[in-house]
Amino acid sequence: MLEQLKARGERVGRQAAADTAGRLGERVREAVPGVSVTVEGIVVTLSGRGLWRRWLADPALRWLGGLLR
Repeated sequence: MLEQLKARGERVGRQAAADTAGRLGERVREAVPGVSVTVEGIVVTLSGRGLWRRWLADPALRWLGGLLR
């Protein structure tokens, strides 16, 4: 019984993390033009020319969690 509950909790948690990663990917695409966004499971990867400099200058890139509000 406890193992089933634990497995269900892990499944629900993984799905919630994957949904959040997908939402974050979409919001970054909308808010930060010129940046390529790849979402694989719970991993969100940003890439693009001059991304490091843009990260230093653009608060939207430094505080990605703020895009989920």
